[in-house]
Amino acid sequence: MNINDISTQLLYTTVPIYAKNNNGSFSSGTGFIFSVMEQNDTSIPLLITNYHVLKNAVAGFVELHIAEKGLPSEKSIRIQFNESIINGNKLGNLDLIVIPLASTLNELKQRGINIFYRTVDQNMLPKEEQIEYFAAIEDITFIGYPSGLYDSVNKLPIIRQGITATPIWNQFNGENVFLIDAGVFPGSSGSPVFIYNHGSYPTKDGIAIGNRLLFIGVISETMIRNEADAKSYLDLGKVIGSKVMYEEVTKFIQRINKV
Repeated sequence: MNINDISTQLLYTTVPIYAKNNNGSFSSGTGFIFSVMEQNDTSIPLLITNYHVLKNAVAGFVELHIAEKGLPSEKSIRIQFNESIINGNKLGNLDLIVIPLASTLNELKQRGINIFYRTVDQNMLPKEEQIEYFAAIEDITFIGYPSGLYDSVNKLPIIRQGITATPIWNQFNGENVFLIDAGVFPGSSGSPVFIYNHGSYPTKDGIAIGNRLLFIGVISETMIRNEADAKSYLDLGKVIGSKVMYEEVTKFIQRINKV
C-alpha cells in the first residue's frame, strides 16, 4: 500500500456510523473528518455527517483506525455515543451535524492508542474562480458505507464514482445543493464528494497536466421514486455544497471558542 497516494489517503478521511434510534430501529451512515486551521496554527478535528443520521439516535458508535508505527493497521476501536452527541451541534439549517473530536483523540492517546486518520480541510474547497469555470458535467468521487457495507477485515470504506447531474455552480431548486448521477444508497449519507483527477484535468485555458483534488460537498439524500407498491432508486444523490457547509462550520468554531 502506498499511503502517500492521494486516493489512498482519502480512504482514511471517513468513518462508519451506526446508531440505535428512539423507536428501536437501527440506522447507519458515513462521517468524515474535517480539520479547521486556526490563526495560531492549531488544527481542530471535527466529525461531520448528516443531521438526519443522528437526530433520533439514543446510542451508537463510530469506528476509528488504530495506527501502528505511523501506519494504519487492521485494528480498530469503536467509540460509543448517546443522544447528547447532537446537542447544539447542528450546522444552521443544513442537514449536517458536527462533532468535535479533539478530546476523544487526546483521551485515546493518553491510553496509548494512536488513531490513524486523514482530514479534509478548507484548502481543498474550490475557489470562486474554479467554481465559475467548472463544466456542467464533472467526474466525481465519493467515499462511504452504502447500506452499511465496508471491508470489515481491512476496515476500509467503499469508493464510488459518477458525474454531476446538475451543475455545481447552480442551486438545484433554489437550495444550496446539486445532484450527482451515481449509485447513492442509504448509508451513503454524510459521504464527502470530491473532484479527483489523476494525470490531467480541464481548466479555462485548456488541459492541465497533474492531479486535482477538490472537496465539493456532502451527500445528504438518495433520490427515490415512489410507486404504488414499491420504491425505486433513481441513481441520483443530493449533495450539500462544501462552500455553504464551511460557512456554517466557521460559525460553529466561533461559537465554541466563546464558551
